[in-house]
Amino acid sequence: MRKLALALLISTLSVQGVADTLETDSTQQRQWLAGEHHAHTHWSVKWDKSTDPWSPIKGGDSQHTYLDNAQAAKKYGLSWLVNTDHGGPEHSKLLDQHSYPELLQARESVPDVHQFFGIELDVPAGEHATVMMPINSDERDVLVKFQRDYSIREYRKETRRRNNVEHMQKGIAFLASQTEKPIIIKNHPSRQATGLNEWARVTPEKLMTWHQTDPEVFIGMVGTPGHQAARGNRGSYYKFGTFRGADQMTAVVGGVWDHILGNGMRFWITSSADSHKHASVGGRDFWPGEYNKTYVYARNEPADIMDGLRHGRSFIVFGDLISGLNADLSTGTTNNKANNNASLGETLLVGADEKMLTLQLELKLSNGQNANGDIPVLSRIDVITGAVDPAIANEPNANSTTKVIQRIDQSQWQVKDNTIALTIDIPREHQNGYLRLRGTSTDILEPKKQQGNQYPWQDLWFFSNPIFWQTSH
Repeated sequence: MRKLALALLISTLSVQGVADTLETDSTQQRQWLAGEHHAHTHWSVKWDKSTDPWSPIKGGDSQHTYLDNAQAAKKYGLSWLVNTDHGGPEHSKLLDQHSYPELLQARESVPDVHQFFGIELDVPAGEHATVMMPINSDERDVLVKFQRDYSIREYRKETRRRNNVEHMQKGIAFLASQTEKPIIIKNHPSRQATGLNEWARVTPEKLMTWHQTDPEVFIGMVGTPGHQAARGNRGSYYKFGTFRGADQMTAVVGGVWDHILGNGMRFWITSSADSHKHASVGGRDFWPGEYNKTYVYARNEPADIMDGLRHGRSFIVFGDLISGLNADLSTGTTNNKANNNASLGETLLVGADEKMLTLQLELKLSNGQNANGDIPVLSRIDVITGAVDPAIANEPNANSTTKVIQRIDQSQWQVKDNTIALTIDIPREHQNGYLRLRGTSTDILEPKKQQGNQYPWQDLWFFSNPIFWQTSH
């Protein structure tokens, strides 16, 4: 098992950002904690271009305050939150002088929500990404320096020089050099795509390059983007739409995400609201936690939440379709079950001659009404497997071995104590491989590109991160 990180808890906060730290109880039980890593505030500014240098216009791209987002996160059941304002000319000064002091005040006002310092990075050669800082005494200085030195919009004269894959790699290396590593998650990866597998600024090759620079920093991508309340265009993917609200890289079985996993990379997916302006006041967004949630299996402390994200102990969901997902993959069959097992994000070591694996699955359903006043109903669970094999590197944007091996509907389960418990035999078709799970409230077998108006509350999905298996030697 993994080495468990030692958490840092903020006990007192000053405007200067000095934090006292306490060791937390390592025996505290892990649980499913919902969160959000991409929410905007009024420090996502627009710019008055009539001045030199350009002048920031506070509230230009969002009117939300840090406190607004924290209160919404608490209201909708989140345990953790990252506010992520995007940049512009010398935005790092706003981050230092305004955003951080406001974050400290919000932490004091809403202590029930772990509020991480973050930005939405203007990525060199790659649009946007969340940067999530560990909560510690260095969070302010490290993030301010990172945005100043690596955002392509920080200095207008520097944009061309910085706008390349290698500059992003240098930024990842800088974060990797910190005592506690921050996290980068690529936001809305296919938003600029013009068709299926027709990429623009963000390509699978770039994602894999940045991940391989340091897999503990560049951990993955958003699988279900924000702007889900946008009428007729869930996700605001204007050039080529989402697939029932999911990014095409995640939605297509045997597509880009499966290609990356098939190359053996521990590359995880998350969900985000990308909230700027709520739909009720003319925007296209939900509040943090209102519709999109990323669940992490962690102790209720900042360091273990980041550890869970970093190691794939997570799943994503729309509209509170489920609120817990315990999946244990083991060797043997239901009648001959071995003791070794692996859960989400982990790797099961398997003997070369093992022909069958066993999946023990527990899904916790919604406890009541979601934010739309509905009681979500899970219609189907899909079990998806694929190979991890060097040959997959030769399949551009694809993994031909990946497929849905079982579709399990309501007739095949019973609900007890608001939980579905299943034991599923998994044929081992590949020496090395992975298993992931997907579920929906609909009768749609495969999510397809959006056509016309889709009502998000009637179209709910969840996606798990994978469990790997590997031949032991």
